[in-house]
Amino acid sequence: MKKKETVTIPQILPARPIEKEDNKVGKFKRSGHLTDMELKYNYPKNKGGQLSIFDILGDKTIKDIDVSGVDRSEVVEGIRLSPSETKVIDCLCKLLHHNSEIFDPKGKDYYTGNLKPEIVEYMDSTTPAPKLSFTLYKLAKEYTGGVNPSGKEIENIKKVLIGLDSKKFLIRYTENIKGKGGEWIKREYEKFRPIIHLDKATLSYGVGDVEQYRKSELVIVLHPIFRRQIDSKFILYPNDIVDRTNIAYGSPNVSSVTLKLRDYLMRELSSKHYKPEIGVEKLYYQVGEKWMKQSRKSKVKQYTEKAIETVTNLGLLESYEIKSGATGEDKIIFTLNKKWE
Repeated sequence: MKKKETVTIPQILPARPIEKEDNKVGKFKRSGHLTDMELKYNYPKNKGGQLSIFDILGDKTIKDIDVSGVDRSEVVEGIRLSPSETKVIDCLCKLLHHNSEIFDPKGKDYYTGNLKPEIVEYMDSTTPAPKLSFTLYKLAKEYTGGVNPSGKEIENIKKVLIGLDSKKFLIRYTENIKGKGGEWIKREYEKFRPIIHLDKATLSYGVGDVEQYRKSELVIVLHPIFRRQIDSKFILYPNDIVDRTNIAYGSPNVSSVTLKLRDYLMRELSSKHYKPEIGVEKLYYQVGEKWMKQSRKSKVKQYTEKAIETVTNLGLLESYEIKSGATGEDKIIFTLNKKWE
């Protein structure tokens, strides 16, 4: 990976009809716990004599995994998503923000969507699982960055949702809570389950026996991670992040490496880490773990260079440099745009 003196702004995508959007300007909150789980990765050099994941999981979680029929060797911790799945989750986070009560963290309807939420088991208690209702067309339009989606694009979004509904993830994270007297409490969550549940609702209008209007909408129940501690642990995303990322990349087919680097840097920026640094090889695992495990380092390197070009075009990254670290291994130091929004 070589530092580039200049960055070429990619050619803007061909114009497509765009309907006026009221929420193109502004931001939405994305759960910090959700982003942490999506950025989870395993770095081989950190393992040493560490225990297997199954040595530390609870009996109920292990039973859930075994009952699911998933091979234990395929189970990894975190929410591992494809590029299309990542973009759909971004859209769902935005829809949740703009279709919820977002001002009273103590309110029962805080970040619960535009339908009555599901009350689900959560650790040793219960918690609301947000519920959203909208048309497939609306979600597809968010996915395309505000342009009118084609029939094929709508069908593809439907397939992504069905896939997410059937895919289970091993989710483990800790909620840190501070008490009024300065004491702290840690609550550890562990579950093997999907992050969305997909359903459908049909709304009909009529007079007498004559149906005059019928409308089908999606009903999606989101995992509680979409809202847990979102009042204090969140990342602000621009409403038009999908469109801006597509333009910065030069195509709507944004790679998973680029999306992971973007989200990693946005998380660092949100934490006011304006000059984050990470080992180059560790970064490769962060953004391209699957390929690194397949000994395809050159591919990850190539895609990472493209990702760096993209986040620079996006205005998020100002510059970067590669230096030799204390252990002799290369590390990369990013300089982020403090004023980026």
